[in-house]
Amino acid sequence: MTGWKKTTSALLISITVLPIPSALVLASPGPARAASLSTRLTHARRELRHAGARLRRDRQAYAAALAAAGAASADTAVTPSPTPSPSDSPTVTPSDSPSAAPSATPAPTLAQLRHAVAVDKHRVRVWRVRVVRLAHELALRRAAAHGDWMPIVRDAAQRNHISAIGLRRLMSLESGGRVHAENGSFHGLYQYCWSTWRAAWNPWRASSLYDGEAQIRATAVAIRRGWGPQMWPNTYPRAF
Repeated sequence: MTGWKKTTSALLISITVLPIPSALVLASPGPARAASLSTRLTHARRELRHAGARLRRDRQAYAAALAAAGAASADTAVTPSPTPSPSDSPTVTPSDSPSAAPSATPAPTLAQLRHAVAVDKHRVRVWRVRVVRLAHELALRRAAAHGDWMPIVRDAAQRNHISAIGLRRLMSLESGGRVHAENGSFHGLYQYCWSTWRAAWNPWRASSLYDGEAQIRATAVAIRRGWGPQMWPNTYPRAF
């Protein structure tokens, strides 16, 4: 083997075996996720404002059309129109013919306006629910970014019908609430190893082991399924 080939081979081997710091590969996506949520929340609030403006506009149009229809029916009932005699019939000239009149967009009917108001109400409800949900998720992420995991713990516990106090105590016993805690091959708030974390049972298996929210929610699912004693045999009995 020539000299340059030996040098290249040695360099490739050294690059291959060099360990990559786990903190670089497994950085928590919390801040980026919070920024994405903030953008989505801004968009949802803007859409809610637009939907509300459309609802007010269509309500006003429907009320005006309803009032006009009521006034027209009242005038018809009070003053019946006289029957014109043949001599009173106007002479239609080419300029007065319907074909000569400019085409105009017909006004929407009451039924169409009523339907538009119903559609607007539905849009407002949908965007209002979305705004509330995104604001709640953003508040959880911002609290977690400052090391306050309890809001997410309470949310995950409530969704899975388990004890929030027990879930928080288990975290304290496993990692002391440190998202980058490591103990050999175990990582994160609840000290998962890669094989357990990446198993099919975990809905958050695509997330990093250092994603605190993912670990909290995955742990809540595991406890709800009754796997707490076998997954945390030393700490689960003391936590729950």
